[in-house]
Amino acid sequence: MLKKKALSKILVSTFAVFVFLVVYLLPISFDSKDRVLNIVPEVVYTTDLKTTPIYLLGSNHLLVKTNLLIEGEDIITRAKNIIRSLTVGQNKNLPDHLTGVLPENTKLVDISLQEKILALDFNKEIFQVTKDLEERMIEALVYSLTDLDGVEGITITVEKVLVTELPQSKTKIPEILTKQFGINKVYDIDSRENINKVVLYYIDENNPEYYVPVTKYVNDDREKIQIIVDQLSSSYIFQSNLASVLKQDAELLNYEIDDNLMILDFNDCLFDSDEKILEEVIYTLAYSVFDNYDVNTILFQSDGEEVMQVMKSKLE
Repeated sequence: MLKKKALSKILVSTFAVFVFLVVYLLPISFDSKDRVLNIVPEVVYTTDLKTTPIYLLGSNHLLVKTNLLIEGEDIITRAKNIIRSLTVGQNKNLPDHLTGVLPENTKLVDISLQEKILALDFNKEIFQVTKDLEERMIEALVYSLTDLDGVEGITITVEKVLVTELPQSKTKIPEILTKQFGINKVYDIDSRENINKVVLYYIDENNPEYYVPVTKYVNDDREKIQIIVDQLSSSYIFQSNLASVLKQDAELLNYEIDDNLMILDFNDCLFDSDEKILEEVIYTLAYSVFDNYDVNTILFQSDGEEVMQVMKSKLE
């Protein structure tokens, strides 16, 4: 009986993967995002594959947000597979132009979860990385793993010794790492006063299908949503290969936060020449809002009229 059940389970899983590959390889008229939305739920139902946000290394040594199918039903298994995908050479199915950031000889020695803090113990090879990638590596681990439901922070040890300083750059890091640590950090400040930290999402001009999060430190004490709109509509971009598609004359007329909902009311410059909102505009604004505010839904308006509603769960 057990053999029959095991065989049945293997056949079902194998068939599901076969169907997924056939559908994926056939010519499809709609774009890649539609394909993911239509196919992934069926695969998730018949196997333990789920789409998960992960932060991989893209152009100019910047981390890029993307989504991968990660195997596992429990947090520990999924965390292990995320770390595997973040390790150079361990996942042969990464998106084009993206790579892992952990050195290829990195080994996860131990992992445990307690009170929503994921404790990771690595071998010493984890720091066999160039100085300029030390902090990127930590950022990739923090952002990828804290996007798992049930994980709010991580601790990193190497051969059971807690890491509180990066060996080459001597950068201090907290014992418990959360998204407060930042990602692709940029310091645009000239004073120690009125420093605000805002996460902004840009498009990678070299690969426009990817979105790049940037934690920017600015001397600006306004509400973060105002800084987000101003920064994304600015003609000045701090790095040459990043871009924002929000029009320079786009203006936030009003905003409101009601429990888990944020309402953003723009002027009509939110639209393009065809009276539509570009998908890239929605993604850069929505990702930026969700990384800065504890809301799960955004209601976009134009001159007080509802345009569309975006849920955080639908973007992942």
